[in-house]
Amino acid sequence: MFNAITAARQIIRPLLRRDAPEYASMISLIVCIVMAAVSLVIGLVQRSLIVQTNGYITLIDIGNSLLFLAAVQRSMRDPDMTFNYGYGKYESLAILVSANLLIVLTIFTISEAVLIFQTPPVDQNSYLLLTWSAASFFVMRFTGRLLNTYANRFHMPMLKYDAELWRVDSWIEIGVFASLIVSGVLQYLGQYSIGAVLDGIVSIGMLIVAIQVPLKHGSDAFRQLLDRTLPDEMQYEILAVIAENHDRMCEFKSVHTRQSGKDIFIEIDLVMPFDYTLEHLYQLEADILKGLHQKFPTAIPRVYVTPCDHQCEHAGTTTCPVKKAIQPPTYLA
Repeated sequence: MFNAITAARQIIRPLLRRDAPEYASMISLIVCIVMAAVSLVIGLVQRSLIVQTNGYITLIDIGNSLLFLAAVQRSMRDPDMTFNYGYGKYESLAILVSANLLIVLTIFTISEAVLIFQTPPVDQNSYLLLTWSAASFFVMRFTGRLLNTYANRFHMPMLKYDAELWRVDSWIEIGVFASLIVSGVLQYLGQYSIGAVLDGIVSIGMLIVAIQVPLKHGSDAFRQLLDRTLPDEMQYEILAVIAENHDRMCEFKSVHTRQSGKDIFIEIDLVMPFDYTLEHLYQLEADILKGLHQKFPTAIPRVYVTPCDHQCEHAGTTTCPVKKAIQPPTYLA
């Protein structure tokens, strides 16, 4: 038991360092867990479908927060220097998971709403519900601003995306607060059935609003998660761009392509003269990238260069195809 606690502390301690981007993601995760637990307990005890649904939505956000935390940790531990597909796939996975869970939650909420319509609650503590809703709003705004601050500080779009989710949730919370006020007034007037109907309608409306983004971007997210090989026609066009510059390289070794969503990833491996300057290499790379972008505007290409093995140099003469191509022709007298 003691060893397990020690291991957990060693894992959590680096995540709570204020000078690391993981701190903001960890705070977001902790807030999600606390808000989900408290909202579900209050919602179930007080039979408030609005607060209960809000808790379930926050419970789904825990999964998103875990994905975002994993993405931030990976970006700090293993930066994207090897031309991986990037960390947008974490966002895509979060969108797909949210969409599926929200659909299930919508079905569950509709069934719960039917039960509340049949037996409306008559003893809700409106002051407790309103106090918790107001506190949730301020916590959401604080968490969103914290994430936004760390996103700007460490230049991480993933944190900014998470901050935007918290901002949207805070606006939904304003609607929850207003609905609780109206529901409390109806309870005070003895209109329990009308209050129950309002509770159910607002809860379903919350889910409809929350599910808009996952449904809107779900198909794009699914395509983003599937890496596909480019068709032969597109591969030939890439080879044509390389062939246009064949006299400026010692050897064309390989090209690797992959399509993920609308993005086209292209890796080109070339062999260049060992004594070429960066200026020469940069100019060739710029020309190849320009040709690729003209054919594929959404392409994300990279050119990798390996120096030759000096085998083309013999006693002051050269058989290097690149150097011979740029040498002026010689004429016999």
